[in-house]
Amino acid sequence: MVVVYLITMLICLLIFGFAAVTLLDIFVTQPALEAEAAENGDTTSDEEETVDYSSATETILFVGADGQDINAIVLLRVNPQEGSIAIVPVSKYTISTVDSSSGTMETLFDLGGMSYLKTAVENAFDLTCDKYIKITNDGWAELVEYTGGMTSYVFPEDLYYKDEESGDLTSFYAGNSTRTLWGDDIRRIVTYPLYSNGEQTRVQVIGEIAVALINDAFDTNSENMKANIQNIFNTIYNNSDTDITSKTFSSVRDAYEYMLETASSPATYRMPHGEWNSSGYFELDEGAAEEIKEYFGLNSILEE
Repeated sequence: MVVVYLITMLICLLIFGFAAVTLLDIFVTQPALEAEAAENGDTTSDEEETVDYSSATETILFVGADGQDINAIVLLRVNPQEGSIAIVPVSKYTISTVDSSSGTMETLFDLGGMSYLKTAVENAFDLTCDKYIKITNDGWAELVEYTGGMTSYVFPEDLYYKDEESGDLTSFYAGNSTRTLWGDDIRRIVTYPLYSNGEQTRVQVIGEIAVALINDAFDTNSENMKANIQNIFNTIYNNSDTDITSKTFSSVRDAYEYMLETASSPATYRMPHGEWNSSGYFELDEGAAEEIKEYFGLNSILEE
């Protein structure tokens, strides 16, 4: 009996001893260690650290063109970390130079294709285009399908045009769009030849449409775009003259997915300052390039 009693007492001591040590660790030792860590500046927590995507910031030259017919030229400065897309619409009648050749963007494109056009844009705005895309009409229509179309555009004036396939006359009236606009609609709007103020209005329309399309996509269709981000790349790659490759796409994919998860209405646009000469060509003001670089946040990068 004595032996059984001693064994029972020993077991009880072990159980209560373990419980005491555990409670001491929970209520005394761990709080003391955490307080010491806080005093030493160790703020490590269970929360996942935010990933820095600033290296994915890039300037993209985006051109809509089938063959040699330019529909639109747009400079995009995409900053996934800040959730912003800065847009500059560029008239195809903007004057620039490439080596010993000078002329409009359209003329230089006719001379040397996207290589010349990219260099012409870089020279005009004194910046580097990290990537370029020249997408076909079919590719553009497919791309807009993934964005969900454009619903918030405000027409600056009445537009009338003949449908290319049926020959029927179609019209859009000044004011808010009454339906979702898709790729072919947008292409017809940006190439409309009869704006009351000609090319000047057309270029502004390109900027406004780019903002409306992107912001609608982020605000109402971001989950679908994220789910189809590989298909979006495939659409661009298969329907464009572009220097974007699977490798370069993979290097920024996470950043773009992060942007689709976190950004809301990321797009803004700014018109470049300049003058339209008597020939109908656009000449940038002396400080126009510097202003665009500041808008893109490039001046601070160069200063660093």
